[in-house]
Amino acid sequence: MGFLIDMIKVGEGDSFLLTLDSEGGEEVFVLVDAGLPEQGDTVVEYARKYAPGGLDLIIATHIDRDHIGGMPKVLGTCVQPDQTRLILNVPPRLTETWRPLRKTLDAYGKVARAKKLTEALDMVDELVSAANRSRVKISGALAGRSWACGDVVIRVLNPSEARLQKAWEETDLLRYVNSKMPEDLVEAILELEEAVSEAPATSAENDASIVLEVEYKGTPNALLTGDAGAAVLKEVTGGKSYSFLKVPHHGSETGLDEDLVKQIAPKTAFIPVGDNPHGHPARTILKMLKQNKVSFYCSDKTSSCKGNCREGGFQHLSQMFDRAGHPDFVTAQAGACPRVASV
Repeated sequence: MGFLIDMIKVGEGDSFLLTLDSEGGEEVFVLVDAGLPEQGDTVVEYARKYAPGGLDLIIATHIDRDHIGGMPKVLGTCVQPDQTRLILNVPPRLTETWRPLRKTLDAYGKVARAKKLTEALDMVDELVSAANRSRVKISGALAGRSWACGDVVIRVLNPSEARLQKAWEETDLLRYVNSKMPEDLVEAILELEEAVSEAPATSAENDASIVLEVEYKGTPNALLTGDAGAAVLKEVTGGKSYSFLKVPHHGSETGLDEDLVKQIAPKTAFIPVGDNPHGHPARTILKMLKQNKVSFYCSDKTSSCKGNCREGGFQHLSQMFDRAGHPDFVTAQAGACPRVASV
């Protein structure tokens, strides 16, 4: 009994399908994220083909469009009513503080942080509605929760309750929204955003991603990282190594550093990525993986990638653990991905 990890090509977003062999001989299917809204049909088509009995567990790593935007379509078509479970962490601040201010936030559409908050609230509402229509039960998952199937245990390493609470606080924005001078709000908030426009090393909401460890026969084998930053990953993995790594945040510089790569020591790494304005995957990350002898595979070749990579990327891709892959599918093998000095 083994398992598969499939990277579903969804452009600049994340979507992974895990196929687990159960003791009874049946396959159990776990979907982790579902890409942008426009990629929902791609994920549905994939799940119908490779998870024909319906998904058993759906995990939304965090509330970002490129991770959960396609999930409502999946919930509408690829589930088993009253059996499929949706894992969705909703930061308390998002519902307790920001939902009552939803209409107020619409007045500040030019403000990026206000727009992101309204988007998050709307995505959560859409997911909950889709789950309810399909009779899918919703629950959260903090560090320590796990699911077992045969020889496989999927374990949640992140977030902690404190880290989830911190996500989406937006305290500066809240201070302005609650100001008694509404005529000055937009200008004040825009000035605030300009003052902190330099991108942070990572963000509280990304660091609150659900990070999954896949243990096989008692040994940690795979690490699925969401968009968590390197510091968080060092903390929650506790010095462990993994043969497989889902590179965090589409290959952004925030997700890995040299010490973390050496600690994890992966043999294989998948990078879900599509054309984007952020320079993903970062050349520093590709060099780091190459120098540490990691065979890495991008779902697509982006305009920022200067290496002599496979044209069009590797598309959908599967990593096998003690079981055969899909009969009509490309599988990752050590040394199969060509790299040149320009990477």
